[in-house]
Amino acid sequence: MEYCKKCGLPSTYRGIRIGENGVCNFCDFYDAHSKRLSDHTGLEAFFAERAEAAKEEAKRRGSKFDCVAGLSGGKDSTYVIYQLKHKYGLRVLAFTLDNGFSTPFGVNNVKNALDRLGVEHVRITPDDEILRKFYEKSLQLLKNFCGVCFHLMHYYSYLLASQYDIPLIVNGRTRSQILQSAAAEKGIEPFEISHSLKEFEYQMFGRLVDKLDGYSCIDLLHGVEAEELSYFMYHKVSDEEVLETLERETGWVRPQSNIPHADCWAHPMAEHLSIRKFGYPVRTGEMGVLVREGEVTKEEAAAILEKDMSKYSQVDSEMRERFEERTRQRKGRPA
Repeated sequence: MEYCKKCGLPSTYRGIRIGENGVCNFCDFYDAHSKRLSDHTGLEAFFAERAEAAKEEAKRRGSKFDCVAGLSGGKDSTYVIYQLKHKYGLRVLAFTLDNGFSTPFGVNNVKNALDRLGVEHVRITPDDEILRKFYEKSLQLLKNFCGVCFHLMHYYSYLLASQYDIPLIVNGRTRSQILQSAAAEKGIEPFEISHSLKEFEYQMFGRLVDKLDGYSCIDLLHGVEAEELSYFMYHKVSDEEVLETLERETGWVRPQSNIPHADCWAHPMAEHLSIRKFGYPVRTGEMGVLVREGEVTKEEAAAILEKDMSKYSQVDSEMRERFEERTRQRKGRPA
């Protein structure tokens, strides 16, 4: 198998093209735009400008809130909301989506954070059978279920923005999540800023969004507009700084293990499905970004991904049974 000589991504990675010089199209894109992407002062200044513009727009509209942000109980979403309120002085409406995958760790951290954050909060519980249908269909068609949660989180972000007349949505996606498949500027922050659900979902789903648009099961909330920004695209902050801030200011508790996404009990299944479908773990593309940005070496990234492969190539029967029960329609059976 061929690997990019710069970032180490394999030739089987989605959308990759490795040139005759051994360098992939993602590295080429990053190198061509590295000046802007590494201008952390300028990126943060842009975010501050948009935050002030949101305050003015919310005031003009007579809105109670300047922005809306999701709160899962994970470190990133909690940190973002804390900073939106205390660093930028934004009036935040936080919301939590009950998707049936929350861990006690995530639930407890949501409760503890809300006691300290001082923001208004909405808990959203979608119809369980509709959720099951989405998960089942997504697994059948895409061998993936995370896209359902992604869609619903941002669906409700835009829905709440519409209901409360909020001009700004802020999410906790990381730089590596945003840039992992960036080969052109379309749909990629900071080059293009989304103002609708369809625009925002383009980066995650690409042309699939166009194919799904108009299907009765997919509502892209046409006519609903709000600016959406990914906080960590505009702020260079280490994981340790995030954790220390949360522990000090919100009473946030670190997970006892180093498993990614400790707020979602089904994450091992997401990894397992990725390995089965693509042959590599979920954070493969993210590791490529970290290598390009000098956060880790190719060798360190390869070692991390090798551990993920070993850990998630198999899942125990208890996890599999629990997951299959959660993502299967009941079809008229009593709850």
